[in-house]
Amino acid sequence: MEKAKKFTKGILFSVFLFVLYYLICPNLFALIFKKPLQSENFWAFNLAYLGVYALTLLVILLIIHKDILRQWKEFIKEPKKYLNKGFSYWGYGLIVMMISNLVVSSILGNIAINEQETREVLLSAPLCMIPVIVFFGPFLEEIVFRYGFRKSFTKKIPYALFSAAIFGGLHVLTALDEFTIANLFSHISEFLFIIPYGSLGFFFAKAYYETENIFSSAIPHMLHNSMSVFLILAMHFLG
Repeated sequence: MEKAKKFTKGILFSVFLFVLYYLICPNLFALIFKKPLQSENFWAFNLAYLGVYALTLLVILLIIHKDILRQWKEFIKEPKKYLNKGFSYWGYGLIVMMISNLVVSSILGNIAINEQETREVLLSAPLCMIPVIVFFGPFLEEIVFRYGFRKSFTKKIPYALFSAAIFGGLHVLTALDEFTIANLFSHISEFLFIIPYGSLGFFFAKAYYETENIFSSAIPHMLHNSMSVFLILAMHFLG
């Protein structure tokens, strides 16, 4: 009974963080910054876009600031300890992700919709998208998918698998243009990309579980996204 209560409480907390991150905060702050976001002024648009993400992160940190501050203090005392664990698991995740991504892409004959959209928005607005992809996105995702779900699980593998499945699934779902049954079925093969996305999430979850420190997974996640941004920009400018 106690386990069921803990699981339910943790899931509800994670859902709350997810709704804040993906729905409430972005829509609220986009409404506040509506005018600059619709502006053709380069600086106004980019600063407003960054403002939406910065304020979203601020709201979530205000809710969980005690835990995050405690974890930060623990991290700066022994950064090598946490980073060794995080980067080791990131290496495993990267290998699995690359292999599975190649297999799925070769089967389907195309890359994931999420990856296509990331490339498009990055190249269309690099000034605001680079900080979002490199810093805000990874940190917020680690809070939602690793920190949040950890409250529901006492065992490592079920926690890592659950975190990976939700993490991978949402990367696929949020890339779809509309959530209708017909559209989901028309993109059913796209769900194979849950494997490469989820594999990275699985190893980030293991790093968080073993360290109980968000920075052990968030920093490698940021580095991973930084490398992706660099490769996308390099391929674009080098032809």
